[in-house]
Amino acid sequence: MSKKWWGILALMLFVGLEARAEPVRLRLAGLEGTLADNTRVYLNQLPAIEAEQLPRFRRDIIAAVEDSLQALGYYDPEVNLVQDPDRPTEVRVEVAAGEPVRIRQLDVLLHGDAAADAQFELLLDGFALREGEVLNHETYESAKASLLSLALSRGYFDAGYRQSQVRVHPWERAADVVLSFDSGPRYRFGELKVDSDRPVERLLNPLVDLRPGEPYLASRLAELSRSLSSTRYFRQVEVLPQVGEADEQYRVPLAVVLRAKADNEVELGVGMSTDEGPRTSVSWEKPWINSLGHSFNTSLKLSAPKQDITFVYKIPRGHPLDNYYTLQGGYQRLDQDDTESDRLVASVHRWDKNAYDWTRDVFIRSEYESYTQGQQEDDSFLLIPGISYSRTRVRGGLDPHWGDAQLATLEFSEPWWGSDTRFVRFWGRSKWLRSLADDHRLIARAEQGAVWVDEVYDLPPSLRFFTGGDLTVRGFGYESITPLDANGDRLGAKYASALSLEYDYRVAPKWRLATFVDTGTATNDYSEAWKVGTGVGVRWLTPVGSIRLDLAFGVSEDDTPWRLHFTLGPEL
Repeated sequence: MSKKWWGILALMLFVGLEARAEPVRLRLAGLEGTLADNTRVYLNQLPAIEAEQLPRFRRDIIAAVEDSLQALGYYDPEVNLVQDPDRPTEVRVEVAAGEPVRIRQLDVLLHGDAAADAQFELLLDGFALREGEVLNHETYESAKASLLSLALSRGYFDAGYRQSQVRVHPWERAADVVLSFDSGPRYRFGELKVDSDRPVERLLNPLVDLRPGEPYLASRLAELSRSLSSTRYFRQVEVLPQVGEADEQYRVPLAVVLRAKADNEVELGVGMSTDEGPRTSVSWEKPWINSLGHSFNTSLKLSAPKQDITFVYKIPRGHPLDNYYTLQGGYQRLDQDDTESDRLVASVHRWDKNAYDWTRDVFIRSEYESYTQGQQEDDSFLLIPGISYSRTRVRGGLDPHWGDAQLATLEFSEPWWGSDTRFVRFWGRSKWLRSLADDHRLIARAEQGAVWVDEVYDLPPSLRFFTGGDLTVRGFGYESITPLDANGDRLGAKYASALSLEYDYRVAPKWRLATFVDTGTATNDYSEAWKVGTGVGVRWLTPVGSIRLDLAFGVSEDDTPWRLHFTLGPEL
């Protein structure tokens, strides 16, 4: 190779080494907490700086530190850059933040209709800006935005600032803030303009609680949108204010766009639990049968021990979410442990929801059941009127941090109207979920059942009480806690009780560890000791709910049996 080519190669290597020169590392000193975090954010936005470029970028580094501290109210910092002569790529940024600037005077002036709006008074009572506090420009912008956000949510569509100013006096360590906010007039609800591909007038009337001339409130539009979506009639729901079409009285027309679901919807599902094993389901729904809002649903659920098919015909009577009738029917086949049963059911229900979100179900149910329970073979026909109350409250979506679920049912039957057996039966369940802190959660559950009947064995298995399993007393088999006959076969009982307390701790965004203790019994006289199960588990949050895997031990038993329990679904 000629000297010419050797020279070119050497030049290329030199240029490559120069291009790969190590950038300067800036080490921050003298700041802690939020001040340090914010300063690092600003410094990280600087380009890579090589050691020989430091003099040229010195002013940029100092300016980045000063800007980061000014944003948090520190206007007079001392900043020094110290370069280690032995390690020129190491630069220590020494910062003394100094005394902060505090808000000396705060003037918030309201003009327009908002001056007489109590919600603005409440906002100002808890305003983010306070005299005497350190000036924080992010807090200042957030406070400004909170006034505008409240105004828009309450129909002040012409709102804006006449003046928004922060006058900083660094040498006095003081700032004067002036916010002069003009809300303008408050707009009101106008007429409803409905764009729908189905006749919806009779359905909308009970759902729409907005009257022309009432003050505008965005939360009421959101509530209407949620209600329309919850009816399950529509695949598309839009409720939009047409502010540009407001009249001279500031009445805003409301555009409601509705698109119905398909005439037929089919859903497939799979699941798994220790009690039933793998299971699958198919449902077919006709969400919209006629202009009265009637709908129909049928579902088929299959698992190894249990197969059932149900039919539900729904008839609104006013508000389609809160007041309606259902006609229900179904067939269930059960072959599990000591129980074999074929059960036919037909029922009529009237549903109502009150102002406290309690749902009342008044029903009359007829059922025929042919069964074998242990050594007993029999059949039964019952006509059962009853009433139930239920309520579920949840905050936090699929990973709730607060909530409770309540259910209580009372039903009875009499031979004089055609039933084979006279009885009164009660079943109640209460479950509570509370968070102690961000990552700590307690779940408590209590269940109680009782049936007053001359002989519990005159009732079919579906009306007797059993307990034990994934959802009651872990550490024991599904419905294995119950009186036994001389052959060890399960009989069912007049009473059942269960209690549970569980503690969960979040170890990762979608993972929790749990420990729990369950106790319960199914009995005819409460003479037996209650069964106790305890153990540990893991929870994995998925888009379809929580997957729960528990290892439980039956500590009340001499041989301390253990079982794995696997369930999938919501916590409440």
